[in-house]
Amino acid sequence: MMVSFGLIGTIIAVVLQHHGLAMGQYTGPTLACGGTSLLKTTTLIAPQNVATNGMTCVYTIRSLNLRICQVRLDFNSFSLAQPTLDPYPTCINDVLTVDNLNFNLCGENSGQHLYVPFNPTSADRTMTITFRIASRAQIPTLTNPHWSVRVQQLECPTGLPAGGLRSLLEPEPTLNDIAPRTTHDLGALAPVGCLQYFTAPSGTVESFNLGANGAGPYLGGLSYAICFQRTRSTSRLHFTASTFELGYSADPTETNVGFDELCYSNVASPGRSEDNLHIPNAGVQLPSLPPIRAERFCSRSLLNADVDVKSPGPFTVYFNSDRQFDASRPEAGFRMHYQLS
Repeated sequence: MMVSFGLIGTIIAVVLQHHGLAMGQYTGPTLACGGTSLLKTTTLIAPQNVATNGMTCVYTIRSLNLRICQVRLDFNSFSLAQPTLDPYPTCINDVLTVDNLNFNLCGENSGQHLYVPFNPTSADRTMTITFRIASRAQIPTLTNPHWSVRVQQLECPTGLPAGGLRSLLEPEPTLNDIAPRTTHDLGALAPVGCLQYFTAPSGTVESFNLGANGAGPYLGGLSYAICFQRTRSTSRLHFTASTFELGYSADPTETNVGFDELCYSNVASPGRSEDNLHIPNAGVQLPSLPPIRAERFCSRSLLNADVDVKSPGPFTVYFNSDRQFDASRPEAGFRMHYQLS
């Protein structure tokens, strides 16, 4: 049967109107500034000459249905202006903001990813992702920005709470274990509370804005969880750091090169640095020290170290940065190879 292109266009227009979208709003696999996407996966593309006079670029993601519970953002490329010391590293000139994400991003973040909760309702089925770019004509010392961000809508199965709650211990429920739906993204959902979720048996995890040269600095005022998928056969998480330099309070010593009390006081102490990477149940082997049992790490303590985690529960580490900065104690960040076995 032959169907005219005019009829096809009419059908598309009716479908889009049903979802509250005009023909001009709907965009294909890539999304330009000001566009709205109703696709499961789309890529946000930076416009040309975005930095000449600066601009605010807003992308709108409209949920496929009310079961969408998370959005995963993969930064294929991401280069914005570096954070400003004001008085700690924060995004001022170029800023990425995402609905339901409680901090902003800037700097160099190519290759990073994050998960953002999405709670669409019948009244509001959209989330916005906004790039605010400063004018290079007014601030010519800033580098030119660019980005390509893959956005994927993830759907919870019917019968699971919004947010995709599930165990880090795997195994994925079968369709007999959950309400009878044939489409969902259970295998791709991050456990609730995880900003980043690594499912490969090995890979690299690093702080935001570390950059190719490992100079940082990481942003201040962050607190988030990094999670690793644990299967029934997994008993060990191993880390080796190629870059590790976090803020600290007291000077390192021969017996404490930067862990626990040096990084985080048990008694709240205003003005004291609390930057640290928290690795519960960690066992650390350094070349010059006997085996160490510690959980919070700062300074350069994990360089040249082997870190083993043999926790009975989920494999999760936590990064925290305060709202202080001391130029004499660099806050570059961390880059670590991980291995699950």
